[in-house]
Amino acid sequence: MSEDKRKEARKRADRLRAEFKEKNKPLDWFEALYQEADGDPELIPWGGDIGAGSLGKESLKAQNSTKQNSTFHNPWAHGQARLPLLEWLDRDEQKEWLKAPNSKRLALDVGCGLGHNAVALHKAGYQVTAFDISETAVKWAARNAGQFPIEWEAQNLLKMPEGWSQRFDLVSETFTIQALYGEERELAIKALTKLVSPKGKLLIICRGRRDDEIPKTPPLPLMPSELDKIEDYGFVSTFRKEYLDNKTPANLHFVAEFTAESDKE
Repeated sequence: MSEDKRKEARKRADRLRAEFKEKNKPLDWFEALYQEADGDPELIPWGGDIGAGSLGKESLKAQNSTKQNSTFHNPWAHGQARLPLLEWLDRDEQKEWLKAPNSKRLALDVGCGLGHNAVALHKAGYQVTAFDISETAVKWAARNAGQFPIEWEAQNLLKMPEGWSQRFDLVSETFTIQALYGEERELAIKALTKLVSPKGKLLIICRGRRDDEIPKTPPLPLMPSELDKIEDYGFVSTFRKEYLDNKTPANLHFVAEFTAESDKE
């Protein structure tokens, strides 16, 4: 993806975000963005078509050569599952936990976009449900990844189906909450916790900022204090890592794993 195209995609997203915030419809800009893209994945800032070899372990092995210590070469690359997710899926602790006693573990991919992370979860061994608030995005993802047995849904995180309550062994959220503000953001984080089964895991991968740092432009990176509050909903923090991308200046990111207590509400 050219830098000019990336800038165009970012400007388009910023414009729509502002327009729908003014209309007091802060979540509707996602659908408008996918509709305006009209089938061009490069007009989705986090998009890119699903291509052969761009997802799962093959991608991880290829990209491992670009990692230096805790700094990833390009976790924002277009058309692939996010590198931090691939790394988390490749951890020995995760592989061992994935071995469910009688059946595949159920995973929910939150804000699935064009489906890259959902496919990575499937390839890792999960039975995957993926949803996005944008119906256009969900249809696009299902078309891109039709060869994989993934359940695609158009849903709003703030209005989850009752049948999804405490259903999933893993709830994976990547770069979604950071696009929300104010009350919607707080409600969304709480909604995530209600989807995780007892002893299940909640995984959040996001742009990060220090608690005393004021962001200059959207998205609104998460603070450590926001992640810490998840423990108030009956979770224990079981893994956290921070890293920098390759931009100038570099952007801070967090990978945070929480495990639900068996008696969580």
